[in-house]
Amino acid sequence: METNNTKNKNPAGDREHLEDQLKEYQAKYQALFDNVSSGVAIYEARNDGEEFVFVDFNPAAEEIEQIKKGRLIGKSVAEVFPGVKEFGLFDVFQRVYKTGTPEHHPVSVYKDERIAGWRENCVYRLPSGHIVAIYDDVSARKRTELVTRMTSECFRAIADYTYDWEVWVGPAGRVLWTNPAAERVSGYTIKEIMAMQDYPIPIVYTEDRDRMGRAFRAAMKGTTGNDVQFRMERKNGKIIWVAMSWQPIYDDKGNSLGHRQSIRDVTARIEAEKALEKAEQEQEKEIQALRAIIEKHGIKE
Repeated sequence: METNNTKNKNPAGDREHLEDQLKEYQAKYQALFDNVSSGVAIYEARNDGEEFVFVDFNPAAEEIEQIKKGRLIGKSVAEVFPGVKEFGLFDVFQRVYKTGTPEHHPVSVYKDERIAGWRENCVYRLPSGHIVAIYDDVSARKRTELVTRMTSECFRAIADYTYDWEVWVGPAGRVLWTNPAAERVSGYTIKEIMAMQDYPIPIVYTEDRDRMGRAFRAAMKGTTGNDVQFRMERKNGKIIWVAMSWQPIYDDKGNSLGHRQSIRDVTARIEAEKALEKAEQEQEKEIQALRAIIEKHGIKE
């Protein structure tokens, strides 16, 4: 009499089922391998890890490295990419091959006579012993970071070492940034300037506040101003003359980012102008007095 176990045993059917599962797995793997955005390279270790030979290379890797798969299969990685050892990735291959422990090779510059770029790799070992490197070309990102950093550094170098006091006032009227010249001109620290709720009123001399308040509100509306003079009251109470210019700031979509102010201490210039004016007035008085004497005594000029 047949039991249920005997009825369910079908070696041929089980094998076919396993083969179908294997085919399905291979199809999914191939689809992932072919369509993943990261580069994937598979290597066979030879001579106990002294050499690594390409056995597969996906389309993304072909695009990144500008080389077709057919040109490198069966070739040593050191032959196709002669900079791999200097890059540090070859040592990672050897360690992962010997230990089986996956490793991350951080963003670094790869370069040889054919190609160069920033690469980030993750390396692991398959049960078969093959080494797999999954990696991304992050050159565009690194270039953007570099440009951003250089732009920021250039901005800081220019702004921080500009003699004039530079201020970035946001659309809401609050100071968003100011350079170190703030303290030299006003006596207030950068932190104190940034914390001012009603900037710039506290630093404007009382008699000039109405006029400069109107100018500040106009600047908030997007107007420009050039060399507008007013008296500033420094933190120590000393009154100085300054000249302020301003212009609006917009982003690449035309949205307002506030306005920029450039403020310069012109006290010496104002005092020199006043001294010159006084001297001219004194000279004019002397000339008038001399003419009066001449006319009194009937002396011809």
